[in-house]
Amino acid sequence: MMNAYAEQVYKRILPLLETLPPESLMVVEQFVRFVHELAQKDRVVETVPKPTGAPYLYPTVPVPASTLRRLSGIMPPVDGDALADTEALYEDV
Repeated sequence: MMNAYAEQVYKRILPLLETLPPESLMVVEQFVRFVHELAQKDRVVETVPKPTGAPYLYPTVPVPASTLRRLSGIMPPVDGDALADTEALYEDV
């Protein structure tokens, strides 16, 4: 017997299935069989919650703009040609 939530989901899915072409129904059947197989092994498929934090996973530290002055002069002058500039960086290595 289905609980109330499962019954609501079932009722939402049926109309969608009725409008699918036969080729798509085969894919749906494969997926349902896969989920059923996992459920038989007590391995429930759960949806992954969307992260609520920042889109990156590494910490960032704000740095004042004055830091750029100390960085100037470290890199050789560049001409705007990324390939040539990259090759120039590695010529002395």
